[in-house]
Amino acid sequence: MEKVSTRQTNIELLRLIAACGVIVLHYNSNTDGAFYIAPDNSINQFILVFLESLSICAVNVFVLISGYFLSRSNIRDFFKPAGLLMQVAVFAILAFFIEKILIPGSVTIDTLFEFLFSSNWYIYVFIALYMISPFINVMWKALNTAGKRILLAFSFFFFSVYPTFIDVLIYWSGRQLNGSSTIGLEGSQAGYTIVNFILLYIIGAFIRDSSDSKLPSNGNLFPRYFICLCLDMAWAFLDGIRQGKKIYDTIAWNYSNPFIIAEAAIIVMIFLNLNIKQNKVINKLASASLTVYILHLRFLGFFQIEKFAKGNPLIMIVHMIITVIVIYFICFLCHLIYKYPARLISNLASKKFGGFRKISI
Repeated sequence: MEKVSTRQTNIELLRLIAACGVIVLHYNSNTDGAFYIAPDNSINQFILVFLESLSICAVNVFVLISGYFLSRSNIRDFFKPAGLLMQVAVFAILAFFIEKILIPGSVTIDTLFEFLFSSNWYIYVFIALYMISPFINVMWKALNTAGKRILLAFSFFFFSVYPTFIDVLIYWSGRQLNGSSTIGLEGSQAGYTIVNFILLYIIGAFIRDSSDSKLPSNGNLFPRYFICLCLDMAWAFLDGIRQGKKIYDTIAWNYSNPFIIAEAAIIVMIFLNLNIKQNKVINKLASASLTVYILHLRFLGFFQIEKFAKGNPLIMIVHMIITVIVIYFICFLCHLIYKYPARLISNLASKKFGGFRKISI
Protein backbone atom coordinates (compact mmCIF):
# COMPACT_ATOMS: atom_id res chain seq x y z
CA MET A 1 0.00 0.00 0.00
CA GLU A 2 1.06 3.57 -0.66
CA LYS A 3 2.85 5.32 2.18
CA VAL A 4 2.36 8.94 2.99
CA SER A 5 4.86 11.31 4.60
CA THR A 6 2.79 11.67 7.74
CA ARG A 7 0.96 8.54 8.72
CA GLN A 8 -2.61 8.97 9.92
CA THR A 9 -2.90 6.85 13.03
CA ASN A 10 -6.62 6.27 12.52
CA ILE A 11 -5.90 4.65 9.14
CA GLU A 12 -2.84 2.82 10.46
CA LEU A 13 -5.01 1.35 13.21
CA LEU A 14 -7.44 0.20 10.53
CA ARG A 15 -4.58 -1.45 8.60
CA LEU A 16 -3.52 -3.25 11.77
CA ILE A 17 -7.05 -4.47 12.48
CA ALA A 18 -7.52 -5.55 8.85
CA ALA A 19 -4.30 -7.59 8.99
CA CYS A 20 -5.60 -9.30 12.14
CA GLY A 21 -8.85 -9.92 10.26
CA VAL A 22 -6.94 -11.77 7.53
CA ILE A 23 -5.41 -14.04 10.18
CA VAL A 24 -8.92 -14.74 11.54
CA LEU A 25 -10.15 -15.64 8.05
CA HIS A 26 -7.44 -18.26 7.64
CA TYR A 27 -7.82 -19.46 11.21
CA ASN A 28 -11.30 -20.43 10.06
CA SER A 29 -10.75 -21.65 6.52
CA ASN A 30 -7.14 -22.81 6.20
CA THR A 31 -6.42 -26.53 5.94
CA ASP A 32 -7.61 -28.05 9.26
CA GLY A 33 -9.16 -24.67 10.03
CA ALA A 34 -11.93 -24.10 12.54
CA PHE A 35 -14.75 -24.27 9.96
CA TYR A 36 -13.80 -27.84 9.08
CA ILE A 37 -13.83 -28.95 12.71
CA ALA A 38 -16.61 -27.05 14.52
CA PRO A 39 -19.84 -29.12 14.67
CA ASP A 40 -22.74 -27.88 12.54
CA ASN A 41 -25.38 -25.83 14.37
CA SER A 42 -23.11 -25.45 17.41
CA ILE A 43 -22.31 -22.30 19.39
CA ASN A 44 -18.77 -22.56 18.06
CA GLN A 45 -20.03 -22.48 14.50
CA PHE A 46 -22.18 -19.41 15.20
CA ILE A 47 -19.19 -17.60 16.73
CA LEU A 48 -17.00 -18.51 13.76
CA VAL A 49 -19.63 -17.31 11.27
CA PHE A 50 -19.91 -14.02 13.17
CA LEU A 51 -16.13 -13.51 13.21
CA GLU A 52 -15.85 -14.51 9.55
CA SER A 53 -18.55 -12.04 8.56
CA LEU A 54 -16.80 -9.41 10.66
CA SER A 55 -13.38 -10.06 9.08
CA ILE A 56 -14.20 -10.97 5.48
CA CYS A 57 -13.99 -7.36 4.28
CA ALA A 58 -10.35 -7.04 5.42
CA VAL A 59 -8.81 -7.49 1.95
CA ASN A 60 -11.30 -5.02 0.45
CA VAL A 61 -10.38 -2.54 3.18
CA PHE A 62 -6.71 -2.65 2.14
CA VAL A 63 -7.62 -1.89 -1.48
CA LEU A 64 -10.02 0.88 -0.50
CA ILE A 65 -7.32 2.54 1.60
CA SER A 66 -4.99 2.38 -1.40
CA GLY A 67 -7.63 3.98 -3.61
CA TYR A 68 -8.18 6.69 -1.00
CA PHE A 69 -4.50 7.71 -0.99
CA LEU A 70 -3.29 6.79 -4.49
CA SER A 71 -6.13 8.63 -6.24
CA ARG A 72 -4.44 11.97 -5.51
CA SER A 73 -1.05 11.09 -7.02
CA ASN A 74 -0.03 10.01 -10.52
CA ILE A 75 3.56 9.20 -9.57
CA ARG A 76 4.39 5.52 -9.27
CA ASP A 77 7.61 4.05 -7.94
CA PHE A 78 8.78 0.89 -9.73
CA PHE A 79 10.73 -0.07 -6.61
CA LYS A 80 7.50 -0.59 -4.67
CA PRO A 81 6.20 -3.56 -6.69
CA ALA A 82 9.77 -4.85 -7.02
CA GLY A 83 10.10 -4.67 -3.24
CA LEU A 84 6.82 -6.52 -2.74
CA LEU A 85 7.89 -9.29 -5.09
CA MET A 86 11.26 -9.56 -3.40
CA GLN A 87 9.64 -9.84 0.02
CA VAL A 88 7.28 -12.56 -1.22
CA ALA A 89 10.17 -14.46 -2.81
CA VAL A 90 12.51 -14.20 0.19
CA PHE A 91 9.95 -15.39 2.73
CA ALA A 92 8.61 -18.09 0.41
CA ILE A 93 12.07 -19.55 -0.25
CA LEU A 94 13.04 -19.39 3.43
CA ALA A 95 9.77 -21.06 4.50
CA PHE A 96 10.21 -23.72 1.82
CA PHE A 97 13.69 -24.73 2.98
CA ILE A 98 12.75 -24.62 6.66
CA GLU A 99 9.78 -26.94 6.02
CA LYS A 100 12.00 -29.09 3.80
CA ILE A 101 14.30 -29.62 6.77
CA LEU A 102 11.57 -30.11 9.39
CA ILE A 103 9.06 -32.19 7.38
CA PRO A 104 10.89 -33.32 4.24
CA GLY A 105 8.36 -35.96 3.22
CA SER A 106 5.47 -33.54 2.66
CA VAL A 107 7.35 -30.73 0.92
CA THR A 108 7.68 -30.65 -2.88
CA ILE A 109 8.33 -28.07 -5.57
CA ASP A 110 4.55 -27.53 -5.64
CA THR A 111 4.87 -26.34 -2.04
CA LEU A 112 7.27 -23.63 -3.16
CA PHE A 113 4.91 -22.57 -5.95
CA GLU A 114 2.06 -22.37 -3.43
CA PHE A 115 4.18 -20.19 -1.13
CA LEU A 116 5.19 -17.97 -4.05
CA PHE A 117 1.88 -17.62 -5.86
CA SER A 118 -1.51 -18.89 -4.70
CA SER A 119 -1.22 -17.81 -1.07
CA ASN A 120 -0.03 -14.37 -2.24
CA TRP A 121 -2.60 -13.74 -4.98
CA TYR A 122 -3.36 -10.36 -3.44
CA ILE A 123 0.18 -9.09 -4.05
CA TYR A 124 0.11 -9.80 -7.77
CA VAL A 125 -3.32 -8.28 -8.34
CA PHE A 126 -2.41 -5.27 -6.22
CA ILE A 127 0.78 -4.66 -8.21
CA ALA A 128 -1.28 -4.60 -11.42
CA LEU A 129 -3.69 -2.12 -9.81
CA TYR A 130 -0.82 0.02 -8.52
CA MET A 131 0.73 0.35 -11.97
CA ILE A 132 -2.47 1.16 -13.88
CA SER A 133 -3.99 3.38 -11.19
CA PRO A 134 -2.54 6.67 -12.54
CA PHE A 135 -4.54 6.14 -15.72
CA ILE A 136 -7.65 5.51 -13.62
CA ASN A 137 -6.89 8.79 -11.85
CA VAL A 138 -6.70 10.70 -15.15
CA MET A 139 -10.12 9.38 -16.13
CA TRP A 140 -11.54 10.04 -12.66
CA LYS A 141 -10.32 13.64 -12.51
CA ALA A 142 -11.74 14.35 -15.97
CA LEU A 143 -15.27 13.58 -14.71
CA ASN A 144 -17.50 16.06 -12.94
CA THR A 145 -19.30 15.06 -9.75
CA ALA A 146 -22.33 13.70 -11.61
CA GLY A 147 -20.10 11.69 -13.94
CA LYS A 148 -18.22 10.18 -11.01
CA ARG A 149 -21.48 9.13 -9.36
CA ILE A 150 -22.73 7.54 -12.59
CA LEU A 151 -19.44 5.68 -13.14
CA LEU A 152 -19.48 4.44 -9.55
CA ALA A 153 -23.12 3.30 -9.81
CA PHE A 154 -22.55 1.50 -13.12
CA SER A 155 -19.34 -0.13 -11.86
CA PHE A 156 -21.00 -1.28 -8.65
CA PHE A 157 -23.94 -2.77 -10.56
CA PHE A 158 -21.99 -4.47 -13.35
CA PHE A 159 -19.05 -5.67 -11.25
CA SER A 160 -20.73 -6.47 -7.92
CA VAL A 161 -24.54 -6.63 -7.91
CA TYR A 162 -25.12 -8.37 -11.24
CA PRO A 163 -22.21 -10.88 -10.97
CA THR A 164 -23.37 -11.79 -7.46
CA PHE A 165 -26.88 -12.36 -8.81
CA ILE A 166 -25.43 -14.73 -11.41
CA ASP A 167 -23.37 -16.49 -8.72
CA VAL A 168 -26.56 -17.00 -6.71
CA LEU A 169 -28.32 -18.49 -9.73
CA ILE A 170 -25.40 -20.85 -10.34
CA TYR A 171 -25.22 -21.82 -6.66
CA TRP A 172 -28.92 -22.50 -6.22
CA SER A 173 -29.74 -24.00 -9.63
CA GLY A 174 -26.65 -26.17 -9.94
CA ARG A 175 -26.21 -25.03 -13.56
CA GLN A 176 -22.98 -23.68 -15.06
CA LEU A 177 -24.41 -20.59 -16.84
CA ASN A 178 -20.96 -19.96 -18.33
CA GLY A 179 -20.65 -16.61 -20.07
CA SER A 180 -23.54 -14.95 -18.24
CA SER A 181 -21.38 -12.95 -15.81
CA THR A 182 -19.85 -9.54 -16.53
CA ILE A 183 -16.63 -10.58 -14.77
CA GLY A 184 -15.55 -13.74 -16.54
CA LEU A 185 -16.64 -16.93 -18.24
CA GLU A 186 -17.13 -18.81 -14.96
CA GLY A 187 -18.61 -16.03 -12.84
CA SER A 188 -17.18 -13.49 -10.43
CA GLN A 189 -14.35 -15.74 -9.18
CA ALA A 190 -15.43 -14.64 -5.69
CA GLY A 191 -13.84 -11.23 -6.24
CA TYR A 192 -10.26 -12.51 -6.57
CA THR A 193 -9.85 -10.33 -9.67
CA ILE A 194 -8.43 -7.05 -10.90
CA VAL A 195 -12.02 -6.08 -11.75
CA ASN A 196 -13.02 -6.10 -8.09
CA PHE A 197 -9.83 -4.24 -7.14
CA ILE A 198 -10.54 -1.50 -9.69
CA LEU A 199 -14.10 -1.17 -8.36
CA LEU A 200 -12.76 -0.84 -4.81
CA TYR A 201 -10.15 1.66 -5.98
CA ILE A 202 -12.87 3.83 -7.52
CA ILE A 203 -14.90 3.64 -4.31
CA GLY A 204 -11.78 4.69 -2.37
CA ALA A 205 -11.32 7.65 -4.74
CA PHE A 206 -14.97 8.60 -4.28
CA ILE A 207 -14.62 8.48 -0.49
CA ARG A 208 -11.54 10.70 -0.78
CA ASP A 209 -13.51 13.25 -2.79
CA SER A 210 -16.37 13.05 -0.29
CA SER A 211 -14.02 13.57 2.64
CA ASP A 212 -13.06 16.96 1.19
CA SER A 213 -16.56 18.11 2.07
CA LYS A 214 -17.99 15.88 4.77
CA LEU A 215 -18.48 12.16 5.29
CA PRO A 216 -21.60 10.73 6.98
CA SER A 217 -21.29 10.74 10.76
CA ASN A 218 -20.39 7.56 12.60
CA GLY A 219 -23.81 7.71 14.19
CA ASN A 220 -25.26 7.10 10.73
CA LEU A 221 -22.54 4.71 9.59
CA PHE A 222 -22.63 2.21 12.46
CA PRO A 223 -26.29 1.16 11.90
CA ARG A 224 -25.59 0.66 8.18
CA TYR A 225 -22.60 -1.49 8.97
CA PHE A 226 -24.60 -3.53 11.49
CA ILE A 227 -27.36 -4.13 8.91
CA CYS A 228 -24.82 -5.32 6.30
CA LEU A 229 -23.16 -7.58 8.86
CA CYS A 230 -26.46 -9.18 9.95
CA LEU A 231 -27.64 -9.68 6.37
CA ASP A 232 -24.32 -11.26 5.45
CA MET A 233 -24.47 -13.66 8.39
CA ALA A 234 -28.07 -14.61 7.57
CA TRP A 235 -27.06 -15.21 3.95
CA ALA A 236 -24.20 -17.50 5.02
CA PHE A 237 -26.45 -19.57 7.27
CA LEU A 238 -29.16 -19.77 4.59
CA ASP A 239 -26.70 -21.03 1.98
CA GLY A 240 -25.42 -23.66 4.39
CA ILE A 241 -28.78 -24.86 5.67
CA ARG A 242 -30.70 -24.95 2.39
CA GLN A 243 -27.92 -26.58 0.39
CA GLY A 244 -26.96 -29.05 3.10
CA LYS A 245 -23.33 -27.97 2.80
CA LYS A 246 -20.76 -26.73 5.24
CA ILE A 247 -21.44 -23.15 6.25
CA TYR A 248 -18.20 -21.83 4.73
CA ASP A 249 -19.37 -22.82 1.22
CA THR A 250 -21.28 -19.59 0.61
CA ILE A 251 -21.49 -16.67 -1.80
CA ALA A 252 -22.07 -14.42 1.21
CA TRP A 253 -18.31 -14.21 1.73
CA ASN A 254 -17.28 -13.45 -1.85
CA TYR A 255 -15.10 -10.34 -1.95
CA SER A 256 -17.30 -9.03 -4.79
CA ASN A 257 -20.50 -9.43 -2.76
CA PRO A 258 -22.24 -6.02 -2.44
CA PHE A 259 -22.59 -6.45 1.33
CA ILE A 260 -18.86 -7.15 1.75
CA ILE A 261 -17.93 -4.15 -0.38
CA ALA A 262 -20.38 -1.99 1.58
CA GLU A 263 -18.96 -3.21 4.90
CA ALA A 264 -15.44 -2.29 3.79
CA ALA A 265 -16.46 1.16 2.56
CA ILE A 266 -18.38 1.91 5.76
CA ILE A 267 -15.50 0.78 7.98
CA VAL A 268 -13.05 2.99 6.09
CA MET A 269 -15.36 5.99 6.53
CA ILE A 270 -15.84 5.20 10.23
CA PHE A 271 -12.08 5.24 10.81
CA LEU A 272 -11.62 8.37 8.70
CA ASN A 273 -14.05 10.09 11.08
CA LEU A 274 -12.02 9.08 14.13
CA ASN A 275 -9.78 11.76 15.59
CA ILE A 276 -6.81 9.82 16.93
CA LYS A 277 -3.59 11.56 17.90
CA GLN A 278 -0.35 10.39 16.30
CA ASN A 279 0.68 7.16 17.99
CA LYS A 280 4.13 5.80 17.16
CA VAL A 281 3.36 2.34 18.55
CA ILE A 282 0.27 1.86 16.38
CA ASN A 283 2.06 3.30 13.33
CA LYS A 284 5.04 1.00 13.89
CA LEU A 285 2.93 -2.11 14.35
CA ALA A 286 0.79 -1.27 11.32
CA SER A 287 3.89 -0.91 9.13
CA ALA A 288 4.18 -4.71 9.29
CA SER A 289 0.64 -5.35 8.00
CA LEU A 290 1.80 -6.43 4.56
CA THR A 291 4.41 -8.78 6.02
CA VAL A 292 1.66 -10.24 8.20
CA TYR A 293 -0.39 -10.89 5.08
CA ILE A 294 2.55 -12.60 3.35
CA LEU A 295 3.78 -14.67 6.30
CA HIS A 296 0.89 -15.55 8.60
CA LEU A 297 -0.09 -18.76 6.79
CA ARG A 298 3.32 -20.23 7.52
CA PHE A 299 2.59 -20.19 11.27
CA LEU A 300 -1.08 -21.16 11.60
CA GLY A 301 -0.34 -24.88 11.52
CA PHE A 302 1.55 -24.68 14.81
CA PHE A 303 -1.48 -23.58 16.83
CA GLN A 304 -3.54 -26.84 16.86
CA ILE A 305 -6.71 -25.10 15.74
CA GLU A 306 -8.52 -28.41 15.31
CA LYS A 307 -8.12 -29.09 19.03
CA PHE A 308 -9.94 -25.91 20.09
CA ALA A 309 -12.56 -25.50 17.35
CA LYS A 310 -14.71 -28.30 18.78
CA GLY A 311 -14.12 -27.51 22.44
CA ASN A 312 -15.41 -24.94 24.89
CA PRO A 313 -16.58 -21.81 22.96
CA LEU A 314 -14.93 -19.37 25.38
CA ILE A 315 -11.63 -21.24 25.22
CA MET A 316 -11.86 -21.24 21.42
CA ILE A 317 -12.28 -17.45 21.37
CA VAL A 318 -9.33 -17.00 23.73
CA HIS A 319 -7.25 -19.35 21.61
CA MET A 320 -8.12 -17.40 18.46
CA ILE A 321 -7.18 -14.08 20.08
CA ILE A 322 -3.87 -15.49 21.34
CA THR A 323 -3.17 -17.00 17.91
CA VAL A 324 -3.78 -13.67 16.17
CA ILE A 325 -1.61 -11.72 18.63
CA VAL A 326 1.28 -14.18 18.59
CA ILE A 327 1.31 -14.53 14.80
CA TYR A 328 1.16 -10.76 14.34
CA PHE A 329 4.04 -10.31 16.79
CA ILE A 330 6.17 -12.98 15.05
CA CYS A 331 5.48 -11.41 11.65
CA PHE A 332 6.30 -7.99 13.08
CA LEU A 333 9.69 -9.27 14.24
CA CYS A 334 10.29 -10.79 10.80
CA HIS A 335 9.38 -7.41 9.30
CA LEU A 336 11.92 -5.62 11.52
CA ILE A 337 14.66 -8.10 10.62
CA TYR A 338 13.84 -8.01 6.90
CA LYS A 339 13.50 -4.26 6.38
CA TYR A 340 17.16 -3.39 7.05
CA PRO A 341 18.79 -5.56 4.36
CA ALA A 342 15.85 -4.72 2.07
CA ARG A 343 16.48 -1.00 2.60
CA LEU A 344 20.19 -1.49 1.87
CA ILE A 345 19.40 -3.29 -1.39
CA SER A 346 16.89 -0.59 -2.30
CA ASN A 347 19.45 2.16 -1.70
CA LEU A 348 22.05 0.38 -3.82
CA ALA A 349 19.53 -0.18 -6.61
CA SER A 350 18.43 3.44 -6.39
CA LYS A 351 21.99 4.63 -6.95
CA LYS A 352 22.35 2.42 -10.00
CA PHE A 353 18.85 2.64 -11.49
CA GLY A 354 17.46 5.74 -9.82
CA GLY A 355 16.86 7.46 -13.13
CA PHE A 356 14.36 4.75 -14.11
CA ARG A 357 12.74 4.45 -10.71
CA LYS A 358 9.57 6.52 -11.06
CA ILE A 359 6.96 7.19 -13.68
CA SER A 360 4.55 10.10 -13.75
CA ILE A 361 1.68 10.82 -16.11
